[in-house]
Amino acid sequence: TPSVQDVPTKLVAKAVPLPMTVRGHWFLSPRTEYSVAVQTAVKQSDGEYLVSGWSETVEFCTGDYAKEHLSQLQEKAELIAGRM
Repeated sequence: TPSVQDVPTKLVAKAVPLPMTVRGHWFLSPRTEYSVAVQTAVKQSDGEYLVSGWSETVEFCTGDYAKEHLSQLQEKAELIAGRM
């Protein structure tokens, strides 16, 4: 069991060939430390799921906002402020 908090996930009803890439949107905050570990689950012919062990835990820290992103945030704030 990893040292990070378990995140509830849905088991999928269809096995997919491995290796695969899980695609999704991860909204990460700037200057924040994260730890990520994953498991895979494959549905077997008897309806039970074969669940892997936890992967190695990857730890990383996000950087600051880039100047370009700060400019975009400022433009959005100015547009919203103009409407209020």
